[in-house]
Amino acid sequence: MPRIWLTAPMIVGAFVFSGFSVGFPRPAEAAVPRQPPVAPSKKIAEKPAAGKMKKKKSGGAKARAKAKCRGACPSPGEFAESRAAAVYASLLARPPRVPPASPAFIGTSSRKGPWLASVYSQGLVEASAQTEKLSDKLIMFRVLEQALGESARMYYPRTLGLKEFLGKHALVDARGRIKADGERIEQALYAEFPAGFVVRPAVGVAPRETRKGLYPEGDAFVAALVEGRFPGYEPRHFRTPVRSHILGGVASGEAVVLQDDVILRADAKKRLVSRTFREIRVHTYEGRVVPDSVPTRWVQAAKVEGEEIEAAAEFVASFLSAMPSRLLTRQAWGVDVAVFDNGEMVVTDIVTNRGRRIQWSSYLEQPRVLGAYSRHFEKEAGVWFGGVAGALVRNNFGNYFPYWDARIEKSRPGWRKLLSYLPPVP
Repeated sequence: MPRIWLTAPMIVGAFVFSGFSVGFPRPAEAAVPRQPPVAPSKKIAEKPAAGKMKKKKSGGAKARAKAKCRGACPSPGEFAESRAAAVYASLLARPPRVPPASPAFIGTSSRKGPWLASVYSQGLVEASAQTEKLSDKLIMFRVLEQALGESARMYYPRTLGLKEFLGKHALVDARGRIKADGERIEQALYAEFPAGFVVRPAVGVAPRETRKGLYPEGDAFVAALVEGRFPGYEPRHFRTPVRSHILGGVASGEAVVLQDDVILRADAKKRLVSRTFREIRVHTYEGRVVPDSVPTRWVQAAKVEGEEIEAAAEFVASFLSAMPSRLLTRQAWGVDVAVFDNGEMVVTDIVTNRGRRIQWSSYLEQPRVLGAYSRHFEKEAGVWFGGVAGALVRNNFGNYFPYWDARIEKSRPGWRKLLSYLPPVP
């Protein structure tokens, strides 16, 4: 269908007509609790005395009873592996999405919230238990391993659960208490991650996390673990799958994961000039990169060149093309790519909707990202965003005023803050 071009009076009138909201919801992937989630207690309630009425179990007691396993409990690694295998099998078993014979008309508002509601109601994007578990870094890595084999590590950093690591190398006793000294733990870490490792939350990004994870130096993490000061691990949780407070349930059963240090890994391949990277968010839908959807970073530490954006998009396209198409059916992701000055690239995070009918990327606040997805859905998914609101969204004017508010809020103090008060160019 022809693209509708808008004049300035049409745009202003449409803004008033569409009823924009200036509220700005916190991005889904930004909010992460400061304390790692804790597993339910293993304490067993005493039997009621004879002749007394048995009290009804509370929700917490039911959860604790359900968390206990009968017979031999699976190890943390076995539990995560079984979870990932179930997710992988479920995704592959789904029927492919079939576009309608003629475009389905979608009447929606130009604001992000109603636009998302329309996208989900049309079945374009999946929000399920599977997409919830894929937001766990360990589950995502295991699913990618099943899909890509060893080549998964070309695209995504190798990932191990902390409890899985401790059990694999016999670093804990039967009660889950650390029994190894720092030197032995460091040897085991080197065996798993020769180029170096980082410590990260299993789900989301922690407020104090940097590009080196939760600990800038591995020695500090090992010391905290040995001395019992690391808040992400408690011995009593070793055999109990940890519940994610972000997801509201159990995914991999791990609160913390260990991953390849992508900076040191890139440096080992070819010497880096700078021991850091520039990060580019690439948006995807099913097996394709969404064109023109790379956002402007809310806070950009270093300028990203156009050639780097194109290279990152090609890298993600190669990543997607290597996976089974059924695995990606109705999947919309925000893929963060680390771009190094030696030409190396690697995916650092894959952001999903966490199983809910919410944004799968905080950058859907931006009109140009909303517009890019709208045009892509119209081209690839057999839908048409109708009316004035559809024209606004299609031409990168959707969610304009909430985005303007967000731009002001997130801009750094100084001249950038002053410029943020000017009307943004979509």
